[in-house]
Amino acid sequence: MKLNSESDKLAFKHVLKNECIKQINQRINNAKSAIKLAQEAANSSDKSTAGDKFETSRAMGQIDTEMNSKQLQEAEQELLFLEKMDVNNLKDCIALGSVFEMSDLLFFIAIGLGPIKIDSKKVMVVSSKSPFYENIKNKKTGELFEFMDKMDEIKMVF
Repeated sequence: MKLNSESDKLAFKHVLKNECIKQINQRINNAKSAIKLAQEAANSSDKSTAGDKFETSRAMGQIDTEMNSKQLQEAEQELLFLEKMDVNNLKDCIALGSVFEMSDLLFFIAIGLGPIKIDSKKVMVVSSKSPFYENIKNKKTGELFEFMDKMDEIKMVF
């Protein structure tokens, strides 16, 4: 996918957002499956003659369920955040929903997903709550920014 025209850039932002939503939906499904498995494991433990093995199994199942429930809740919040995020306009400075290029890498300001690949392009999906974003927000094309211990130019923002 080329990023030459405005329509190319807007289409790319939509593809990025949709890929992020897809990955978060996968996290949600994984967490739901893990919760179900933990509950089944806890419920299927039988009382044994080995003392408190039954209670230990139930407690471990409960811990797993709570951990996965927390991950599920976080993923659902991230999904809501993504669904509300506007990617329908091009930006001239780095902000939520913008894409920018620096150090021959593309960055997408959304949630903290890390690297994803769209076509042949590697894109770092960065949280709008991260210190990195706090240091780079409102910067524009052509501005310099220290990145990985060297000064680098922001080559493009959209």
